[in-house]
Amino acid sequence: MNESKITTRYAKGLFKVAQEQNLLKQIDDDLALVAQTLKLPEFQNFINSPVVPVSQKKQVVYELFKDKINQYTLNFLLLVIENRRESFLDIIIKDFHKLYKQALNITEVELTTAVELDEQLKQEFIQILSKVTKSNVDLNHTVDKEIIGGFIIRIEDKQLDASIASQLSKLKKHITNN
Repeated sequence: MNESKITTRYAKGLFKVAQEQNLLKQIDDDLALVAQTLKLPEFQNFINSPVVPVSQKKQVVYELFKDKINQYTLNFLLLVIENRRESFLDIIIKDFHKLYKQALNITEVELTTAVELDEQLKQEFIQILSKVTKSNVDLNHTVDKEIIGGFIIRIEDKQLDASIASQLSKLKKHITNN
């Protein structure tokens, strides 16, 4: 079975339980904590090690998360480990998060500007982008002085580059080609 089928099945299964139990937000938050923990090299090496017995992995995960996450999320993690799918956990978490965002009609938007934006300007971007996408917008703003001015917006696989650096690059190409 290929990786995407595995991760999608686990994510959909957990998503269905989360919906039925009305715990979507809590389980999404729980998985964000698990994802942060998975970024720790020590934990990542431990959980993905073929040498460490499943029982030991389950015990460590149980002790680590028992007071920090919902019981459904904890049981899910233990099931993933029992089925020896722990190497897919990070992708399962991303898949679940995508399903969560879709269910709530939330579109993630990456906005890059040359300078920090004040809250009012961010809200204006959110309002405009909400109308364009016909969804709620989760705006992730980053500052990159390399773009000189303007902005770059990324929505899923689409990008609008209205940066000064991009315009200068196009102008340079146009001048050098003529």
